[in-house]
Amino acid sequence: MNEQILVVDDERDMRLLLRYQLEQEGYAVTEASDGKAALKLLRECSPGLIITDVRMPFMSGLELLREAKQILPATEVIVATGYAEVETAIECMRAGAFDLIRKPFNIHEMYACVTRALDRYRLNASADMVRASQSFFETNEFDRIPQAIVEGSRTLMVADAVVLLMQESQGRLQVAHACGLSSEEEGGVLRELGERVVQTLASDRTPALAAPGLEDRRLGSIQALGKGASVILHPLTVGERVLGVLGLLRRDGLRMFGRKELDRAAMLASHVVLALENWRLACQLASSERLATLGQVAAGIGHEINNPTAYVLSNLGYIQEQVVALRQGEPVDLEELEQAVQDAREGSLRISDIVRDMRSLAKTDAEAGGWFELDEAIRSALRIARLETMRQASVETQLPGGLEVKGSPGPVSQVFVNLLVNAAQALEAGEGPRKEIRVTARREADMAVIEVSDTGPGIPAEVLSRLFQPFFTTKGSTGTGLGLSISRNIVRRLGGDISVRSAPGDGTVFIVSLPARPVEGEVPVPVVPSRSTG
Repeated sequence: MNEQILVVDDERDMRLLLRYQLEQEGYAVTEASDGKAALKLLRECSPGLIITDVRMPFMSGLELLREAKQILPATEVIVATGYAEVETAIECMRAGAFDLIRKPFNIHEMYACVTRALDRYRLNASADMVRASQSFFETNEFDRIPQAIVEGSRTLMVADAVVLLMQESQGRLQVAHACGLSSEEEGGVLRELGERVVQTLASDRTPALAAPGLEDRRLGSIQALGKGASVILHPLTVGERVLGVLGLLRRDGLRMFGRKELDRAAMLASHVVLALENWRLACQLASSERLATLGQVAAGIGHEINNPTAYVLSNLGYIQEQVVALRQGEPVDLEELEQAVQDAREGSLRISDIVRDMRSLAKTDAEAGGWFELDEAIRSALRIARLETMRQASVETQLPGGLEVKGSPGPVSQVFVNLLVNAAQALEAGEGPRKEIRVTARREADMAVIEVSDTGPGIPAEVLSRLFQPFFTTKGSTGTGLGLSISRNIVRRLGGDISVRSAPGDGTVFIVSLPARPVEGEVPVPVVPSRSTG
């Protein structure tokens, strides 16, 4: 599609000459006789390039340049003048002009200037799209993808407000993330308009554009958004499956969305769909990561269950023998019998604890639950990962009782299982004589700080900076690269964070901080996640 060029000059012959010459080169040209008329046309044609005279009635070329850059920042402007004073050139370049050419101009020089200006316009447009797309995927936190989509779309489309509407299980649209909304009512109107687009997808899968003088029959009136408002609602689909709708709003009548923005929104939507599909797959992987963690330590869990099971069976066998002896009237040591019952009970409780740990780790309950004992989650993780850690190192713990944190034990336990297994695997790769894993917890102000350290070979600096990136792993085909990323997401959603300290040959320390329950007499501090998830 040829880029639109807007020629602005109060001399009719000059406009006609430029139009004729540029159309001969294959460009689509629109013309205006003064700056005010040009501003009206900007809303309709969204040109990639403006060629304007400097001295015109009603509005000078410099004033038009400044106004145009406010309305369409990406549009390039060439200023043509017969009065090429140095001051004029400096002011135009400061205001964002691409170039300044003198009248009467050489037509070949004009062609060259137009070509360069449009090349830069296309290059910048492509670069903006790439940057927006990169922002969707570069976040290390899966839950921030909707926020990245909305913020990137707002920048790319120069929109006043953007809303990402996602289809829930009941089929209705809900706001996944939004920015720039002036009120809840405005968001509600956009959601309602998005619903209308989705309802007509069977017969019309095109995006909807509505603006004063440019209505879409599916949307009806958009007066509730303001007199000069314009809106683009682009359906997000994969085949017949509806993901949602991307809503873009401009409130200023001088900056209304047009057909050109609709084309750009279509390209943007394809990147958004890809990002949302990646997000869906990432969420599925995150949900299965707990089960994958259980699978990783399955052998250890089996070993942990086998030992107390054998202990219970042995004691039950002895109890059965003593019961038979009692029935036959033979003497029985009741103290030993009572001890056997107690031992069997302790073994059963041990099995019960392990099963509870497994169920807690596998549950996908709300991570922002109530307060719970931190020791509970850590000791659960130690039991689950016991065989992995026991084979590689001695494990020392220093856990103060009574320290409560926000959340629920399952997800927090998953964090420490990942850290313990990683520590054990690091020690397996090490060659030093001293192989230790140490878990300590303490209270610092309103935070619980837990350190999981090992005496392994340490982590190189180039790897250290990428540890929390999704899918980054140093374990080859045996690692998913999700454990640390998901662990950090869990902790950050609870208002905490994870950091790491390591150096080659000097071991590694992972530091987990979680909001701690205020002790009696303390003023509670609100638990606020360190990152917005939309």
